[in-house]
Amino acid sequence: MPPNNFDKFQALALVGQVGYTVAIPLVIFIAAGVFCDNKLSTKPLCTLIGLGVGMLVSFYSLYRLLKPFIKKNSKS
Repeated sequence: MPPNNFDKFQALALVGQVGYTVAIPLVIFIAAGVFCDNKLSTKPLCTLIGLGVGMLVSFYSLYRLLKPFIKKNSKS
């Protein structure tokens, strides 16, 4: 049986979502940290805090995105 093209496109869409799910929170929180560092003269404290918060938000968002696939594969 030939592979379904819809599955290929669905997989490509998921890869794109994973990239944005990780990149956008990191960029936003690091930029906010740099902004705070420039305003408060606390280099690199706020940037590092922004990096940590961005990573936590990214991992949580990634978990929520992939949770249905994890459950689906664990039942098989």
